Amino acid sequence: MQSIVRDIPQHLTTLIESLRAKLHDETFWSRHRVRAQDFTRHRQLTFPVLMLFVLQQTVKSIQRHLHDFLNDLAEGSIFEPITPGAVTHARAKLKDSAFIELNQECVLQTVYHSERPIQRWRGHRLVGIDSSLVRLPDSDELGQEFGWKEACNQNGSTGTRFPEARLSVVYDLLNRAGLDARLEASTVGEVSMARRQLVQLQPGDIQINDRGFTGFIYLALILQQGTHFIARCSTGSFLDAQQMFRLNRANQSKVVWLYAPPDQKAECRRLELPLKIKVRFVSLRLPTGELEVLATSLLDEEQYPTKEFLTVYHWRWGHETFHLMLKGRLELENFSGRTVEAVQQDVQAAVLLANLESVLSEPAQACLKEQSANATHPLQVNRSTSYHAIKCQVLDLLYRDIPIPTVIRKLMKLFQGSPVAVRPNRKVPRRRKQSFHRSYHFQRRVKKVVF
Repeated sequence: MQSIVRDIPQHLTTLIESLRAKLHDETFWSRHRVRAQDFTRHRQLTFPVLMLFVLQQTVKSIQRHLHDFLNDLAEGSIFEPITPGAVTHARAKLKDSAFIELNQECVLQTVYHSERPIQRWRGHRLVGIDSSLVRLPDSDELGQEFGWKEACNQNGSTGTRFPEARLSVVYDLLNRAGLDARLEASTVGEVSMARRQLVQLQPGDIQINDRGFTGFIYLALILQQGTHFIARCSTGSFLDAQQMFRLNRANQSKVVWLYAPPDQKAECRRLELPLKIKVRFVSLRLPTGELEVLATSLLDEEQYPTKEFLTVYHWRWGHETFHLMLKGRLELENFSGRTVEAVQQDVQAAVLLANLESVLSEPAQACLKEQSANATHPLQVNRSTSYHAIKCQVLDLLYRDIPIPTVIRKLMKLFQGSPVAVRPNRKVPRRRKQSFHRSYHFQRRVKKVVF
C-alpha cells in the first residue's frame, strides 16, 4: 500500500516562500538585469515570468513552449501570443546570475542551514569537482566566445565545425546538490577550472577526485584551503602508487612524503604552496578484480579505515550521473537559444532545477524507503517523473498564490506514483565497440523526453 507524505517539512515551506519572495522582489530584478530600464514597462514577459519560462526547460520548439506556458499562465482565458523573437530580446536583458542567486541563497541555504539533516561521512562533507564537454548550437557568437571544434572521422577532418564548451560543476555527493557551475571554452583544462572553483570548499570538506586531477600542485591547493582529498591514482602516477600497482596487493596503506617535482617548484613558490606534503596511499580491490590506488590526506588509519575507502570513492559516481542527468534527462545540450546569454541561462537554470528536485523529492524518497523496507529491491523516486512534475507545476509552485502545502502535497503524490527498483549489484558489461545503428535507434525510437 502506498504511503503518502502527510506532514510537509517546514524547510520545504520556507524554501518555496523564499523563492516566491525573490522572484517578486524588485531589488532582486535590479541586480540581475542588464540595464536599469529593463523590465520596467508592463509586458507579458515580466522578470519572474521570463525566469520561470527559462526554468521550465523543454525540447519543444520555442513557439509551442510559449503557447503552452502562456495558456497555463492565463488559466484558460484568452492570451496575447508572443513571438520567439520577443523571448530572445527579453532574455538579452536577463543575467544568468539571477539563477545563481536563487540557487545559492534559497536552495543551498535550505540544504545546509535548516532543520534538514546534512548527509556526511565521518563528519565530513564529500565534494567532487568534474567537468564535461558540451556541444553548443551552431552560431558565430558562440563559436567566438567558446571556440570551435573540428569534426573528424577515420579519414581526417570533414571540413565542418561546431562550438564546444566545457562545463565544470562542484557537486555535493551525498546531498545531491550542485554548488557551482561554470561554462568556459573547451580548450580550458578541467584542472584549471577546478582550481578556480576550490573557493567553494569549506574547511573539513573532502574532495574526491578522478585520476586526471591527481597532481602535486592540485593536491597542495586543496590542503591550502583547509580541506582534504581522496584522489584516484593512475598507473603512471606517483612512485609510491606505481609500487603498489606492481605489488598488486589490496588493503595496503602507507603514509609518505610527496615532494614537488623540479619543474613545479617555481609555481609552488608563486602560489605559496609547500614543497612537500604528507599523504597516505591505500590500495583496494575492485569487484572486477582490478587494483585501485587512492591518495588521501586522511592519515589516521584508525579514524579512517582502509576498508571504507572503496565505498567512499564509489560515491563519486554520483557526480558522473549528475552530468548524465543534465545532458540526458534535462536535455541540456538542446539549448533554447543561440546566444551566449541564453546558453549561460540554460546551464544555471538546469543546475537550479536539479537542486530543487533533490530537496523536494526527499520526503517522497523517505516514504518509498519505508514502504520497501522488506522488499527484495528498495524503491526510489523516478527522476524523470519528478523533473516532469516540477516543470508542470512550476507556476503553481513559484508564481501563484496557491497555499504552499497544497502544491507540495500534489508534487509528493506525483513523485511516489511511479517509483523504480534499485538493483545495486546489477552489472551491465560495457560495449567495447560503439554501434552507431543502436545509438540512432535509441535516440530516434526509444528515448523518452522529460518535458
